[in-house]
Formats: sequence, C-alpha cells, structure tokens
Amino acid sequence: MKHFILLNLALILTISVSAQKQKFYAGLNGAIQNTWIFCSTDFDEGGILDFETTFRTAFGLDLGYQFTPNYGLQTGILYSQQGQKYTTAGNTNANYTTDLSYLKIPVLFCYTHKPLGKLSFIAQAGFQFSLLTEALSSRDRNFLYYSPGYVDVKDSYASVPIEIVLAVGIQMNFENMNVSLLLRPDYSLTDIEKTEKKPGLRSPASNFTIAMPQLGFHYYF
Repeated sequence: MKHFILLNLALILTISVSAQKQKFYAGLNGAIQNTWIFCSTDFDEGGILDFETTFRTAFGLDLGYQFTPNYGLQTGILYSQQGQKYTTAGNTNANYTTDLSYLKIPVLFCYTHKPLGKLSFIAQAGFQFSLLTEALSSRDRNFLYYSPGYVDVKDSYASVPIEIVLAVGIQMNFENMNVSLLLRPDYSLTDIEKTEKKPGLRSPASNFTIAMPQLGFHYYF
C-alpha cells in the first residue's frame, strides 16, 4: 500500500508539472541578421557584379502554445529589413543597394530538450509568409545595372514569398518566463521577383537571411 501511494503521488506530481507547461506564451524578439539575395544570373556575372556582405535588423512579437513540456507551436509577426549591397567591377561610384522590408508570419513546430532544467536546447522548423512592405533600389530598370536614382521598385517584387525556417539555440528557464538565443536562417521557396518584370532569361531569385543571433523573451500565462 505504501508503494502504491508513493507511486500515485509521483504520478500526480508529474501530471502537475506537465500541466504547468501546457500553456500559452507571448513575447518579443530582436535580431541582427545577415541578408542576401541569391540569383544565379547575378552569380554568373563574375567580376562585373559582386555581392557585399549586408547586415540589417529584425524584431517582432511571438505567440505560442506549449502542448507538452517538450513540444509546442509558435506564430507571431516579424518586421524584417533585408536586401543586398552590390559592387560593380571595383568601380565604387557604380556600387548600388537593394533594400527590402517584410512583415513575416511564421508557423513553427518547436522542440525543447530538458524543459524543466535551467538551461535547455531548443529547435524550431516550419514555414513563413513574408508580406512585402517596401522595396527601394539604385538598381533600377528591372534588375539591370546601376542607376543614379534610389527609387521605389516594389512593383517588380512578389507580394508574398513563402519561406522555410530552421532555428537552433539555447534557452534559460525561469518560473514563468524564458530568455532564448537562436541561430535562425530562413530561405525563400518561391521567386521574390515578378516574372513579367524580369529582363530576358533572368533566373529566379531568393531571399536568404540568418539571424545571428535572435534574442527572445517569452512569458507564460
């Protein structure tokens, strides 16, 4: 009987701890991200056109639900500044920039290893819809070379590219909140440029960004 009572107490405690983690959470995130626009047509230009390392910022709101201590789903909204800086055959007067801004809505499956410990390993995977809010470039005339004007080119870019998201990192756990650091890359699965606006046989283009890292704060309700 004694062992039976102890077993039941342990079971009740386990269920109680699990229930504490089966809850909604909300929080904020921010990141410095390395951004690129990949297009094989641009890569094939060789020394005539080259890519310069480009950094932009991103920040947003996370909303999620923890089904079990280990597994959950997360969405939210993320404002992401992206784009690409280009150099042209060493001629600094002809270098140019494309700046893109998106509102991203992710749908992510989340895994937490050792969720009841002070420090956890976390991983996320899923998709996101990226709503284009602004596109400016000195690469005018439909993705051709340098133009002296810095103009609105939003009409040349897709309105809602779809992207894949993968993230790994660590999380510090407190009673009702956590703090996370994530390495978070995302990559466009669809062409970010409108086909009808492309000159000649220009190949599809994709956004690639990697938050390095993304800092997040979540509070459990």
